[in-house]
Amino acid sequence: MSAPPAPAPEADEQTTATSHPFLPLSDTVGRKPLLLAGSVGFLVLPVPAFLLIGTGHWIWVFVGLLLLGLPLLCLLATMSSVLPALFPTALRYGALAIAFNVSVSLFGGTAPLAVEALVGATGNDLMPAYYVMAFAVVGIIAVATLKESAGKPLEGSPPSVATREEARELVQAQYERS
Repeated sequence: MSAPPAPAPEADEQTTATSHPFLPLSDTVGRKPLLLAGSVGFLVLPVPAFLLIGTGHWIWVFVGLLLLGLPLLCLLATMSSVLPALFPTALRYGALAIAFNVSVSLFGGTAPLAVEALVGATGNDLMPAYYVMAFAVVGIIAVATLKESAGKPLEGSPPSVATREEARELVQAQYERS
């Protein structure tokens, strides 16, 4: 009797595996530079990517998808650390769940309808690229107003220490301040 086939990796595992090189980078250079790189990538790469995809030849389709995937990795590698930092601890999970899910539903859920309507109204097959570019501008503005969270504790979170000596120093510092 043979063993059953191994299950396919879940989407989260695939995302983590492909974004892994970017994960440490968000801690060293910061989240804002990676978010900005992803947003700028989505501003300048969609038209060439969609033109390549439109050729229909598998190698150019692959290259076009790769051009769209690279800025996406910059965004995905930072989202799990950036989004929670937007909300104070007491509201973090509820506020994040509501904001994220409403945003994804409102913008991601309606994107195919909006893009199809734009293509139908204009006859321009590059409208999906322009749609992505328009939201990239929104992303760039959002990143510009974002506070950098790399290397900083989350607002309202308790301090963390690696050794007993660090804990003593922290308690002593807090004691001296009060």
